[in-house]
Amino acid sequence: MNTDTLEKMKQMRLLGMYRAFRTSLETAKHEQITADEMTALLIASE
Repeated sequence: MNTDTLEKMKQMRLLGMYRAFRTSLETAKHEQITADEMTALLIASE
């Protein structure tokens, strides 16, 4: 699922979100924050 989400972000040219989400997946940071914090991070990155 994450691969599909990342691909959709690229297709939609949401490159800030793409980089932030990919980085969070690679560092396992996403396990330490809540869903609303992740959403805020993605929006701020864009």
